[in-house]
This record gives sequence, structure tokens and C-alpha cells, in this order.
Amino acid sequence: MALHDRDYMRETTSDPERRRFNAFQILFGINVAVFVMQFVFETGWLRHPLTDELLMPLGGVSAHELGRGNVWTLFTYMFVHGSVGHFVLNMMMLWFAGRGVQQFFGSLHFTLIYLGAGILGASAEMVVNGWAHGDTITPLIGASASVFGLLMALAVMMPEQQITAFIYFIIPVHLRLWTLAKALCVMQLVLGVACAVFDFMPEGLQIAYFAHLGGAAAGWFYARSLGYGARPLTYANQWRPAPPQRMPEMARKRARAAIDLEDEPVLPAKSNRHADPIESLMEEVINPLLDKISLHGKDSLTEDEKLALERASREVHRHRQG
Repeated sequence: MALHDRDYMRETTSDPERRRFNAFQILFGINVAVFVMQFVFETGWLRHPLTDELLMPLGGVSAHELGRGNVWTLFTYMFVHGSVGHFVLNMMMLWFAGRGVQQFFGSLHFTLIYLGAGILGASAEMVVNGWAHGDTITPLIGASASVFGLLMALAVMMPEQQITAFIYFIIPVHLRLWTLAKALCVMQLVLGVACAVFDFMPEGLQIAYFAHLGGAAAGWFYARSLGYGARPLTYANQWRPAPPQRMPEMARKRARAAIDLEDEPVLPAKSNRHADPIESLMEEVINPLLDKISLHGKDSLTEDEKLALERASREVHRHRQG
């Protein structure tokens, strides 16, 4: 059972504020809306003056466009795609990584990672493309840099999370999320350097490898700056000795208490008779285990901890049912 499918993770409030769209839904929706405009209504294209053939999507970013003062293209390029396949692949990655970042980081951080990774990725690609090929005109389009940033941020937060990747969309391979992120980055680096040095990229198949790397670097740095993966990545921390990587003492005590839970009921004993038993259960059992999942991935839980979490979930569900 996925974490967000458990009873205590589901939304139960009727508060209208909770029904607003989050950042992931909004940005995903913008991508879909722009795609419909491009490929259904065929708007937003540079057309051939004689044949009216669709040549190039508008909204792409390049050094030439920025030099003309079109600074907004640094943002619009993230939502424009050159083909149906290009759009579908990016949206698959956005759906996979974006929902996780939205759930664990929140809307503000999701938006900053998406936009920051897109801007840094575009900058890296324009610099390398201009230096290696002298090309300052070819526009960059697509959400690839942004989704690479989201994927890397999620991998920094949950490196041990086990996922299933499909090679050529057919062959299933089980691996850690951090392993997948590193493998993709190494692949982008090797192909990017090869294309920059030997210039063997076929015409019409120009892939912005360094945009992907720049976006991944932005996502990695942002997640590290929040303290995931290690201490917060600040200037002062780089001059201090690294503390041992361990769970906070309070979290470890609560996790040990959860392991000792016997059969139902699982309500913890409290000296205060007026304390809310469900609130106590959330505080002493569920929250420490969710913190452990956030830090080390779902597979870091022991069998006893998984059973304790399941029992606590059922207890909360029974209480909510009256």
C-alpha cells in the first residue's frame, strides 16, 4: 500500500481551503494547456511564409532571444514542446517526480525547484552550446531541465526508495531512486560531452544534455540546502566537522516504543486522562515512523515497525468511523 493511500494520510476535512489546486496541479495543467494550443489548435508556431508549414514553436529561449530583451522566454520555454513524444516523456517524469516533491516539500518549494532548475538548465545549455558550436540562435524548449531538478530533489530526500524502471518501456529493473538519478546524470554527461566535442548529433535530434545536468544540479543543491541528504548546505557548515548521521534522540525513542506495541488496541498509555488518544497515537507512534520514511525511505522500516504503523492506521480509522 502506498503511503498516500493509508487512512491517516487521506484528506478528511471539508475545509474549502483544502480544495484549492496545489503547485504541481497548476504547473502540470499549464503544460497540458500549452500542448493543446500547440498541437490541437496549432497556435504559437513560427510558420513558413509560403507554405504555412509549422517550423518552430514560439516561446523558446536562446542567447539571441535574451539579447533582444525577451527575458520572459527563460520561463515560457519550460512549457513549450517540439513534438508529441517530447511532451509525453516529460509529463511522465513530471508526474512521477513532481507528485512526490509536492507531497513532501510543499507547493512553494515545488515551484522554486521547477523554475530554478529550468532557469539554471537553460543557462548551462546556452553557455555550452555557444562555446562548443558558436550557436546562440537555436532555441531551447521543453520541461526536461525542470523535471530533472524535481527528480534529483526527490532522490536526495528519499535515496533508498525502491522503484521499478522499465528499459525501453518493456524490461523491468528494480533499483534505488538515488541509483536511477545518478545513472541518468552520468548518461547525460557522457552523451553531452561527446556531442560537444565530436558534434555527432543528427539533424533534427538535438537533445539539451547540459540543460538536464543543470536542472539536476539545481534540484540537488536545493534539497541539500533544506538539510536533506546531509546537513543544510550552507557556507558555515562547510567549515564544521560533520556530525554522525543518526535519527534524533526523540524520534529514536518513539520508534522503539512503536516496535514494542503488541496486538490491538495500540493506544499508548498516557498519564493525562484527558489527552486525546488519537492525537497521542499520532505523536508517539505514527509521526516518528513517517519521519523515518521521509529520511530513509519506506524500506528502512523493520517488519515490527511496519506492523505497528498498520495497527495505528486501523486504530485511527476506527476512531474516525465513530
